[in-house]
Amino acid sequence: MTRVLFLTESFHPTLGGGETHVRRLGAALVAAGDAATVVTRRADAAWPAEETLDGVRVLRVGAPGPARTGKYRMLPAAFRAARRELARHDVLVVRGTRVLGLPGLLAARTQRRPVVLQPEINGELSGEAFTWGKPWAAGLPGAVVRGAVDARNVLLRDADAFVAMSRLIQDEMRAAGVPPERIHLLPHGVDVERFRPADPAEKQALRARLALPDGVVAVYSGRLLRGKGLETLVDAMASPALPESLQLVLLGSGEGQLDVEPELRRRVSDRGLGARVRFAGRVDDVSEYLRAADLFVFPSLFEALGIALVEAAACGLPAVASRTGGIVDVVEDGRSGRLVAPGSAADLAGALAELARDPGRRAAMGREARAVAASRFDERDVLARYRALFGEISARS
Repeated sequence: MTRVLFLTESFHPTLGGGETHVRRLGAALVAAGDAATVVTRRADAAWPAEETLDGVRVLRVGAPGPARTGKYRMLPAAFRAARRELARHDVLVVRGTRVLGLPGLLAARTQRRPVVLQPEINGELSGEAFTWGKPWAAGLPGAVVRGAVDARNVLLRDADAFVAMSRLIQDEMRAAGVPPERIHLLPHGVDVERFRPADPAEKQALRARLALPDGVVAVYSGRLLRGKGLETLVDAMASPALPESLQLVLLGSGEGQLDVEPELRRRVSDRGLGARVRFAGRVDDVSEYLRAADLFVFPSLFEALGIALVEAAACGLPAVASRTGGIVDVVEDGRSGRLVAPGSAADLAGALAELARDPGRRAAMGREARAVAASRFDERDVLARYRALFGEISARS
């Protein structure tokens, strides 16, 4: 039995690809006879300080408050909790190196335990995650930040293993000097049985139950945050190039300092798109919406992989997505979807119009998307590889 301790900045009830990944990975470890504990931030005072979810013990530490300051104020308590818990765990997995990388590594070393580092977004090791979108990125301040990141990377390279969820992050690890034998390319996986294409009868029944509009339905799934390209998506929906039959459903809600939901609602109203753009809010089971849809749209400007994109592919949906980050690991342009320039409303509208008008091409791309998801992102295979990695480094150390 391997006892795994996860250290992550955010976790359930926060919804996101990374949070879902850790929860499902922990549950799979427990189901296989291992043990799993999560140490995370207690962002809301109403959240319990300790509970058990799917057999996984969850410890929430730090003072409640906004993420901007709370993720740093949690560090002393997170370090103490990780160090204490490591006395009865075999390996530490740190999700996100920006804030928790060095404290997690130090906690593991003081307890003589192996540590696995897993960046949660691309740019953590190159420094781009700290400078992206900043007006000073090309100047002296940007150079100082990149120098500090390089110095920090010298310390992080001591970790026993590094997990990259995309080829871009894998390349960043190599550029940062991480020994190649310590790098493991392991994407997030999805349950390809739950996320599966619907036959025509199922699709019709789902549309009726979910009160989805007639016509071609495009779905976005994820948080409504700045950097997801949703402002560009609304602009694209206002393009006269799009057929009137195309409808957009946004699954998810905004939260925190990056929340753009109010702005999106204003844009939809100002452009007279209220009848064609639907805000479905936070949805616990997105699979039903995906299986009822015709295509998926994922216009992120900066994305490590996009678990929502993999879920859509598993449901047999062709995608219109940005050519950035790990998205290119999921979508092959012209075969399983269309890749467009990040931030280009014209390109996004053109690709959406192309697929909206061609059901035969949508169907062919959807079959290819499903094949990609089943062959490369099947959660059962991915979880087995994670379990093997944890067991290997635990035994080796």
